[in-house]
Amino acid sequence: MTDQHKERRPWRRRLALAGAGLIAAILLPAAATALLPMPSLELWAIGLLVLEFSLVFAGVALAGVVLAMIAGRRRPGGGHGVSAGGRRVAAVFGAVNAVMLVAALLPAVSAWGTARKHDVPLSLAGYLDGLSTSAGRGPDETVRYARVGGEDLMLDVWRPSATVPGAGRLPVVVNVHGGAEDAPQSPFPRWDAWLADSGHVVFDVDYRFFRPYDWKSSPGDVKCALGWVVRNAERYGADPTRITLMGQSAGGYLSLLAAYTTAADLPPSCDVPEVKLAAVVSWFGPGDATAEISSAFRLSEAVRRRLAEETWPLADEDWKRASPSTYIRPGLPRTLLIQGGRDILQPAEHTRAFAARLADAGVRYELAEIPYADHQFDLVWGGFGSQIARHVIQGFLSGG
Repeated sequence: MTDQHKERRPWRRRLALAGAGLIAAILLPAAATALLPMPSLELWAIGLLVLEFSLVFAGVALAGVVLAMIAGRRRPGGGHGVSAGGRRVAAVFGAVNAVMLVAALLPAVSAWGTARKHDVPLSLAGYLDGLSTSAGRGPDETVRYARVGGEDLMLDVWRPSATVPGAGRLPVVVNVHGGAEDAPQSPFPRWDAWLADSGHVVFDVDYRFFRPYDWKSSPGDVKCALGWVVRNAERYGADPTRITLMGQSAGGYLSLLAAYTTAADLPPSCDVPEVKLAAVVSWFGPGDATAEISSAFRLSEAVRRRLAEETWPLADEDWKRASPSTYIRPGLPRTLLIQGGRDILQPAEHTRAFAARLADAGVRYELAEIPYADHQFDLVWGGFGSQIARHVIQGFLSGG
């Protein structure tokens, strides 16, 4: 080996040491956003992405381990290299990156276990599809389904891209979005398009977001939309006897409440008949509004207080009446509960308790829990959680 090559090797090791340190410095705060209480929803959102793209971080951590090994390796026959102190630093960086590697692999490994339980063929190529929520097309039609309190309430109609001759009327999915503020219909169009192309007529509905000290307006609007769908089903080739109500987060809660209450409990906000549903799907929706919020949530106390008190304040006597769990009884529609094991807003133990109450009442239900998934993991279309959820939903909707 030439003297020139001998002189370069120490610089390579020092660069490897710097690279291992940089990776450790990046991974530690990333892991903190996924594991520790966050002072803002913005930082929590970063933690959501860390969990959903944990395999990417595992690859980065593995690179950090390799670089640390290169930096700390002794040269055969002695000679120049990093100092003994540098080797100790390399060992520390290697250990940190190794711990990050194991931690980053846990969500993916647990997802594979859950996928096997539900017989889901996970796709690594699909995993790289990432954050894209674009449907590649828009809704077939946007319609005003009611005007309530001086406000126009709209819905989007999504129909299959290709029709099957002789298929007859198609089953219906009425989709209710979530969110922390008043948002329009179809905020995640890729899910609507997927449901439609799976053989459903999809109606993604707007509603008046939660009004202070008023628990009836929002679910009343959902019931109003359901009545409109039944009245107009023939126009869209939809079967009004096979309607599934589906929602995410706040939409999941509203779906449960609208599905479980009668018109006497909770009337629709417009003049429509009562609708009998075939099924309801709730993505991480609160089933019991009276359940205490765990202090283990990965949001700061100030953020949790703002979400609890400012988003939807209710009178004390209304919390029980506003809880879907209050109306659990035999004969309710089939129910699918989709839950993340590390959900910051709807703890998994609350959903498990709700499922147990459904079982006690003899209600047909399924619970799909993705162990390391966080609230709104469905934002990541290619994530293993979303892949599992799509498979479970497809089976549930076709299971009748």
